[in-house]
Amino acid sequence: MSKKQLESLLTQKEAQALCRAAFRLLKNWELSDAEVQVLLGGDEIAFRNEQQSPSEDMLVRAHLLLGIHKQLRVLFVDKWRGYQWVKKPNQIFNGMSALDVMMQRGVEGIIQVKEYLEAENAH
Repeated sequence: MSKKQLESLLTQKEAQALCRAAFRLLKNWELSDAEVQVLLGGDEIAFRNEQQSPSEDMLVRAHLLLGIHKQLRVLFVDKWRGYQWVKKPNQIFNGMSALDVMMQRGVEGIIQVKEYLEAENAH
């Protein structure tokens, strides 16, 4: 989704709310501030200023990460199991955790994890 498409769909306040929700999610995953910055491509201060909109990259990442959360909620009744799953080694990722894949591969890794979960939930 391009920035122009996102901007037409989201107001600045909605974009900021999307990123805040993603930050809260990553805190529930018990990630460090450094891990949060890597996954979202920026820090929370970057959009706390109401005059500044989150970057296109941050919006895409936030959208994808919340999509992962949605898929985990479908897969696990207990949301805490989903939060823990992110850090557990997984054979599908060659023994790496979903977090490792996302941290190492950036947006491509986030998409890979999301698509894996979507496929699991389709069964």
